[in-house]
Amino acid sequence: MNPMLKASFCLQPPGDTPTRRATFDGILAGCIPVFFEDQSARSQYDWHLAEDEFDEFSVTIPKEDVVFKGLRITDVLRKIPREKVEKMKEKVIELIPRIMYRKHESLAGLAAVKDAFDIAIEGTPEDQI
Repeated sequence: MNPMLKASFCLQPPGDTPTRRATFDGILAGCIPVFFEDQSARSQYDWHLAEDEFDEFSVTIPKEDVVFKGLRITDVLRKIPREKVEKMKEKVIELIPRIMYRKHESLAGLAAVKDAFDIAIEGTPEDQI
């Protein structure tokens, strides 16, 4: 977790599944995820990470460009203006409550903030609850 807390970007290559736990660990650390395929969290976690907001908090670099065309990941990331990086980090921080689970009675100030469980329950059709 310490490297993610210090980093602006966290690379998220696909693992056994298109999205790995490290994606969520990185977001919890305030780190901007860098995805390498579209079938990442963008298509899997729409309730928690709205697909139309992905460009506001993440970077996508096609893996084919890296593997077959020699695109350097660091070159892509260095071209992102500092102001945009700061806005992306702010958006990542806004996402944190939406992807974490908390003990609801733990902090009175968070009673109105929805966590991952609240969002999943709201998104599940009533006949499946």
